[in-house]
Amino acid sequence: MAEYKSYSEQPHLHAQAPYRAAMLTYPGNLKKALRDAQADPAKTLFGVAHGIPSTFVTKLLASTKPDFIWIDVEHGMFNRLELHDAIHAAQTHSEGRALVIVRVPKHDELSLTTALDAGASGIVIPHVESAQEVKDMIKEMYYPPIGHRSFSPWTFTPGVSDASLYPNDSYNVATSNNHVCIIPQIESVKGVENVEEIAAVPGVSALMFGPGDYMIDAGLDLSNALGGEPHPTFAKAMGKFGAAAHANNLPIFGGALSVEMVPMLIQQGFRAIAVQFDVWGLSKLIHGSLTQARAAAQKVTAETNGQSNGAEQ
Repeated sequence: MAEYKSYSEQPHLHAQAPYRAAMLTYPGNLKKALRDAQADPAKTLFGVAHGIPSTFVTKLLASTKPDFIWIDVEHGMFNRLELHDAIHAAQTHSEGRALVIVRVPKHDELSLTTALDAGASGIVIPHVESAQEVKDMIKEMYYPPIGHRSFSPWTFTPGVSDASLYPNDSYNVATSNNHVCIIPQIESVKGVENVEEIAAVPGVSALMFGPGDYMIDAGLDLSNALGGEPHPTFAKAMGKFGAAAHANNLPIFGGALSVEMVPMLIQQGFRAIAVQFDVWGLSKLIHGSLTQARAAAQKVTAETNGQSNGAEQ
């Protein structure tokens, strides 16, 4: 009989989670993860976009150990408790490997507070159009002396669950201020006009572009939104966006419509890429299986009819 060894004695079983916090209910160090990826494209973060409001689905996604899970509260139907539990599930079931990024609806203080208190590592702010909006959001997202975020007494138990990676940080204020990222999303004509000033705001950790909303705002045809030759106006906007990110040494966060796009996105400055969207991935998987099954049924029917006709002759 093989010698028994406990889990703690077998480090090869442990998830490699270099950016996790001391406790899985606190934010992982997304700031450092993005800085490392910006310095070395081989360390680009790959994750999944999560829009299905189910912690069962969250656990499934987290079990694959992605670098991040991007929870979309702007368009996904997450209520406050589901969001809180999904963040905890993502970090627990990935064993600290998956950093959680949450896109909150603009001016939604409740979603923002819930995401931060639950331990989200990054906040995407949609529809950003000015540097002042980013500065105002920084005040909401960070504890003093950076901002005026309110401290929650319900996220820890003094003397029991207050471990921190930082000295003299029993309330994990330093953990949050040092780890959490603000990611402005540019998705309007005005936002593109002001992207240089937005990107230059101290404290911004990455930028995101919203192609669909930008095209609608710019009055462009959406038929090529998911592929094809980009409209010159769109290409110019993307060029300006990318130049602002590059000038400020900021990584770009976003999604890939296919894994084949990943090399191109990395070349464009993307350093955190969602390689699958849960809704799209599930739909395509089922659609593909149904298409194959129906084709197989038609083939069998055709072969059977051919054999029957041959026998009759």
